[in-house]
Amino acid sequence: MNSGGKGKFKEIGNHLVFIFAAAFLTILFTQDFLFTFAPLKELELKLIDNRFSARGKIDIADSADVVIVEIDQESLNQLPPPYNKAPLQRFIYGKVIDNLNEAGAAAIGIDVIMSSEDYNNPASDSLFRASILKRHNVVLASKIDEAKELMIEESSYAVTDTSYKKHFYNFENVFFDVDSSIGIVQSQSDYDFVFRRYLPFRYTAITGGRIPSFGFAMLNKIDGLKNTLTAESSDGFFNLGDRKIPKFDNTSVMINFYGPSRTFKYVKLIDLLDDSTFKTKDEIELEEEINVWDELKNDPAYQKLFKNKVVLIGSTMPEDRDLIPISFAKGEHKGDNLIYGVEYHANIIQNILDDDYLYKQSKESEIIFILIITAVIFYAGSLIRKIKIRMNVLIELINLFFAAALLYGIYLVSIQLFINSKLVTAIVGPSLAVVFGYITATAYHFIKERQQNVMIKGMFSQYVSRAVVNELITNPDKLKLGGEKKSLSILFSDITGFTTFAEKKKPEELVSFINEFLNEMSDIIIANEGTLDKYLGDAVMAFWGAPLKVDDHAYKACATALQMQEKLAQMREKWLTKGEQPIHIRIGINSGDVIVGNIGGEKRFDYTVLGDDVNLASRLEGANKEYGSNIMIGDSTYQIVKDKVLVRELDVIRVKGKTEPTKVYELISLTGDQKAATAIEEMHEYFQGLELYRLKSFEAAHDYFKRCFEKFNDHPSRVYMHRCEYYLANPPAIEWDGVFELKTK
Repeated sequence: MNSGGKGKFKEIGNHLVFIFAAAFLTILFTQDFLFTFAPLKELELKLIDNRFSARGKIDIADSADVVIVEIDQESLNQLPPPYNKAPLQRFIYGKVIDNLNEAGAAAIGIDVIMSSEDYNNPASDSLFRASILKRHNVVLASKIDEAKELMIEESSYAVTDTSYKKHFYNFENVFFDVDSSIGIVQSQSDYDFVFRRYLPFRYTAITGGRIPSFGFAMLNKIDGLKNTLTAESSDGFFNLGDRKIPKFDNTSVMINFYGPSRTFKYVKLIDLLDDSTFKTKDEIELEEEINVWDELKNDPAYQKLFKNKVVLIGSTMPEDRDLIPISFAKGEHKGDNLIYGVEYHANIIQNILDDDYLYKQSKESEIIFILIITAVIFYAGSLIRKIKIRMNVLIELINLFFAAALLYGIYLVSIQLFINSKLVTAIVGPSLAVVFGYITATAYHFIKERQQNVMIKGMFSQYVSRAVVNELITNPDKLKLGGEKKSLSILFSDITGFTTFAEKKKPEELVSFINEFLNEMSDIIIANEGTLDKYLGDAVMAFWGAPLKVDDHAYKACATALQMQEKLAQMREKWLTKGEQPIHIRIGINSGDVIVGNIGGEKRFDYTVLGDDVNLASRLEGANKEYGSNIMIGDSTYQIVKDKVLVRELDVIRVKGKTEPTKVYELISLTGDQKAATAIEEMHEYFQGLELYRLKSFEAAHDYFKRCFEKFNDHPSRVYMHRCEYYLANPPAIEWDGVFELKTK
């Protein structure tokens, strides 16, 4: 696999590390695997309440299978003495049971704890027992002694009190032995003390068995099941007879509340008592029969109210404090989510009768969704950060807006799923995934940017100007390290006769000398926006047009070469005053399409250039020896800068290793240099000789070259003199094209 492919896999691997880290933190804080983070747990629960508010109240008063008979203050006031005191005498409940059964009630539940017998009126208890036994359709409220249970569970406490022995334990209801139809009314609140769930049964350590909860005991009566039958737990459901009730967690069902308090139909207890056999306080005082129940039971519309219905009897009097907070609130003021305990049971019974359940998203799907949402926010953040604008803060604002939109989208989708599909999906987990995903994406981008900046500084700070480094740091996309084809200009320089020069120097002197020379040359290259590729002993290689684009790369390369020669002339003067041997340099420049990028092994590579045009630039530097020139440029460079530089055409050559010839020029100066322009004009004999040379008029050409050499001591003219002499003695072939073949590099 190539390094590019490995780099891509490494980047993907880094992405996955950050994504899984964010997802892991989210799961750790939201899934209760190792601990429960209460604030997030409570927030998730509050968001369930918000969904009830968004859905709104469901009007079921006229269609519900459950009717509530309330023991209210008005009913208590209408009871004649001595019955108008709480707790109510049991024969009153018995009379209500009889009247409800007469009206066709399917099952009756009394949500009132009767923990002791009425010793003052034993006949009242007997009448109550008789009413229960008439139809066997009554469920009584019961409780578990939680203090006793806790002692048994947390210690080696043994039940020795005979009142708590298995056969005598009545779950705080003295009428347990009448029909054994009891249901535990205690339920369990959530972390925020709000009651949202319903327990199908309770386990009691005292008797070593399970007891159905009040609502599920009512279902036993409705479905004709055994009184003490409890729901069996299976994968995702509680099974009670033929009913499959979806779990919210391992121990409970989520109640689908239909609305706030008094969403169900309420009937006053006194209205079911007031018949021809019972006198109310008003009837006694007015000495007039009212008999509300006798009138109501003969009303066809009212007959439907209890026919085949589930009737729950419970207190709504403030002093009984049977009010519990639930998920549904009126939204009018704080604390208006309170509901009477009897209506709490009514909601779960109606849910089950109508198969109107709330379903909870599985933990597996929630975890998968957390992983997906983390990846989405991570990659979205990374993509957004690739947008290149001047104001980086705007990029972060876009990222924050996207994250906020995603959070709001999660919330809206959860509400729609709740309303339309009755599915309770997690909001806090995915939302926290968005937050952690954003944070990790930001952290990853910061770390990557820092690493990139360090890499860019390390790679280019010694080879390009600080402005170029800063531009690459600001816009790293302008840097393609994997290799790309670009049009560049390449410069090679070398010291003439360096080997001989070096032999006369001590090692430390040579190093000091070379460092001083290279430092000056490098500064000139960098100042002209060049990229210093490498030092090859005393040689220097540089190029223009990468890593950043340089529009006038050929011109800058030429200007750099001229400045290098000028600076070297100044250095020679200084060295001469110190008795140092003067040195000269040769420079070759060529332009063309080359491959630029990181080239080398996986652990050691350089940002450099490759290609024929790079090789030609190197050959041109060496070709200066043939003509005695200082700076030689290729035809491709000349064509780009011909209006900006002053040159002298040297030759058409074919360098070693190439088949195509190229025209080469000696770079003399930049346009505007009048002295250089005049000097070129004065060398007209050279140009006339060159024209005649290519026409094979070697004798005439020799004459012009000789005059130019004698006038200016011009080395290229002497080279051509020797060639003319050779061709006069050895005439070239007819197909001779004037191309000179360089035999050496």
